[in-house]
Amino acid sequence: MSSFRIQVAFLLLFGTLLEAGLPKGFILNKATKNAYKLMYQSATWPVARDTCNELGAHLAVPRSQDEFFFIQKLVRGMHYPSINGTDNKLVVWLGINNLEDYKIWRNIYGEDIKKTGFSTWTGDNGKGFSNAPEEPHCGAIDAANPGLRDYWCHRRQPYICQIDLIRNNQ
Repeated sequence: MSSFRIQVAFLLLFGTLLEAGLPKGFILNKATKNAYKLMYQSATWPVARDTCNELGAHLAVPRSQDEFFFIQKLVRGMHYPSINGTDNKLVVWLGINNLEDYKIWRNIYGEDIKKTGFSTWTGDNGKGFSNAPEEPHCGAIDAANPGLRDYWCHRRQPYICQIDLIRNNQ
């Protein structure tokens, strides 16, 4: 068997093993080896963050355009009538905020998203800076727009949890 065929066989087996070991409801992105779960019971951003952590996950963080599109595809496929506890079913929390320093949007790893990951915003979202608590300080995604959205952290929204399978297994 050629080394190429062995590599392909290994990758297929590895992907199958990853999918088999996922917690219930998580969907594998084979390209990134991350798994995602849509959470239909809406929560404020801090509660969503804590709930994901309790599952051994974190709020989803798109680190590339392709990963953003994968997450957005999941949002598009949501069963919107099943979303509970929100007035705006179209906005879904991600693991991005500027709570610590209102001039820098960071992911849940504490990294400046301009330097380490996907940082494309929809329209004027994420570009205005204010330390006023009534302003949007948490990052989100919706089904239609090509970039991130800023939104009010105290609003109850559906959210997406992510497990980094490669990072967790190192």
